[in-house]
Amino acid sequence: MLKLEISYQVKMPLAWGGFLNKLAQATACQLKIKADWPVSLVFIGPQMIRKLNRLYRHQDAVTDVLSFTEIDEIFICYARAVRQSKTNKIPVKQEIGWLFIHGLLHLRGYTHETEKKFKRMVDLQGEILRPDAKLR
Repeated sequence: MLKLEISYQVKMPLAWGGFLNKLAQATACQLKIKADWPVSLVFIGPQMIRKLNRLYRHQDAVTDVLSFTEIDEIFICYARAVRQSKTNKIPVKQEIGWLFIHGLLHLRGYTHETEKKFKRMVDLQGEILRPDAKLR
């Protein structure tokens, strides 16, 4: 069972905790995770995610999500998620869900270094977020 701890370092709607917990459990179920799995999710701003990206990935750019497998921690840049949701013409909540699941998959060893691996991640994310998954 995935045990999610959420931390907010930026202003954003706080009512999504239930939704994110449901996504966490759906992801754990999809990946057949039975043991306790504590995960920390932190919402941060562009400056902080850029700093983390530069420090740990040597990329001086704002990114949307970073995952750290060593500590089972995911960082999502809320401002970037809002911008991407507008570009993709989807609700912010859906974009946040997509990024969160993406981060969880990275924590479990999934990567997107090849087209085949990328397709596998996208397919899994879509399966977990599908409308009939009763996550809303």
